Amino acid sequence: MRKEGDRLIIEPTPPKSLLAVLAQLQPLDEEFSPISELPVDSVALL
Repeated sequence: MRKEGDRLIIEPTPPKSLLAVLAQLQPLDEEFSPISELPVDSVALL
């Protein structure tokens, strides 16, 4: 952000890499319930 005369100029900051964002996250202190195994439907690949 900068001021030029009577104007206030707001510019976005350069995006961070995904690894930089993930490095700043705190670990979750939650326990997740197990995911039940669901039957798999057959798929025809052509």
